[in-house]
Amino acid sequence: MNDKRAIIIGAGPAGLTAAFELLEKSDVKPIIYEASYEIGGISKTVNYKNNRIDIGGHRFFSKSDRVMDWWRNIFPVQGSPSCDDKLLGREIPLSTAPDAPDPEKTDKVMLWRSRVSRILFLRKFFDYPISLNFKMLSNLGLIKIFKIGTSYIKSIFFPIRTEKSLEDFMVNRFGRELYRTFFSDYTEKVWGVPCDHIKPEWGAQRIKGLSISKALLDAVKNLFGRGGADSIDQKDVETTLIKQFMYPKYGPGQMWEEVARLVQEAGGEIHMGRQVRGLRHRDGKIAGVDVKDAKTGESYLVEGDYYISTMPVKDLVLGFDTGVPGEVADVASELMYRDFMTVGLLTKKLKIKTIPA
Repeated sequence: MNDKRAIIIGAGPAGLTAAFELLEKSDVKPIIYEASYEIGGISKTVNYKNNRIDIGGHRFFSKSDRVMDWWRNIFPVQGSPSCDDKLLGREIPLSTAPDAPDPEKTDKVMLWRSRVSRILFLRKFFDYPISLNFKMLSNLGLIKIFKIGTSYIKSIFFPIRTEKSLEDFMVNRFGRELYRTFFSDYTEKVWGVPCDHIKPEWGAQRIKGLSISKALLDAVKNLFGRGGADSIDQKDVETTLIKQFMYPKYGPGQMWEEVARLVQEAGGEIHMGRQVRGLRHRDGKIAGVDVKDAKTGESYLVEGDYYISTMPVKDLVLGFDTGVPGEVADVASELMYRDFMTVGLLTKKLKIKTIPA
């Protein structure tokens, strides 16, 4: 390995993946600086007294074969059912690879799990993404269902011709009543911006293939027992309607802890408790980063040949010493970031309803 170095800001999935790829495919040595003392960013798994708590529901699924293969290269998919698969009578697509791991014998394995997400609305729980099933129809009631149906029919025959916002995008695909019922408030709470202030391209990128017709088709498949995954890749399932996906045995953080171990084993460096406070540039190029040690309070300059940032864009732009155009600095300073609260509920016992063989 020569003296070329890549300074990477952040030990989350993006930073660790970049470091791993550099070690695999180049002669550049990655050096990661992470402000916290935890690996994985918002995809970490918190270990509280040997109780593992995931920060958010992170699905390991992608339509990209390259991404799926990358994950499976770190943790291969289970080739045998786990104890809870047997206990609950789950039928899942198992890996047919000759060396596919047994989750009861190894920890480095991807499990196949079902998605369970809920929205609390009208003091009742609804599946998310919205599932057109008996429970949903029962929770809504006949009057609400009638309004949703007539509104959807109206959107088919009288669509908004020019979609100027995410609201227009959703109304055209779900009808105004269903949009107001589920999507409007939920989207604003998640992103902090009203739907009529978000461009329609956001919807095309996030839920481009989802509509009531596809949700109905998915409901019919589930009714006849054909809604599950026939294979791990699930190429024929709309991404938003994916209900099953890969999951590391000990949570998403386990994936990034393993990648971090592999990066260090291959010669990369990971420095925890090191916050990048500023970026220096010279002649139109990054000349170095100012790093602060959280323990000692000491600040020092680190130079490299390449720089990769996964820190918030707002902090990155405002961290430049000089030369940032006023307009760019103003836009960066106004960027909003949403935070969330995760509650981990610990119980002494967990009752599992078994399914007889």
